[in-house]
Amino acid sequence: MDKQEINDLFKNQFIGMYDKNGNALHEGDNVRLYHNGSFAVCKIVYAPDWAMFCLQWPDGYKNKWPMNPDRYEKITQ
Repeated sequence: MDKQEINDLFKNQFIGMYDKNGNALHEGDNVRLYHNGSFAVCKIVYAPDWAMFCLQWPDGYKNKWPMNPDRYEKITQ
């Protein structure tokens, strides 16, 4: 399987975490968090290279640090 096929397996899947308001988080959801003095909106994505869900920042950077959903707020679309 290539990376795209692997990513498709996890599309919209529940990631086993809830935001600070108790909302279930899924792959593809946008979350708002406070970082370095301002709010940022990031997307939850699956990273097959690391075999984990992570945050993708607006500039495309994928954060491979463990997620801390107690600090996130799911943004409804």
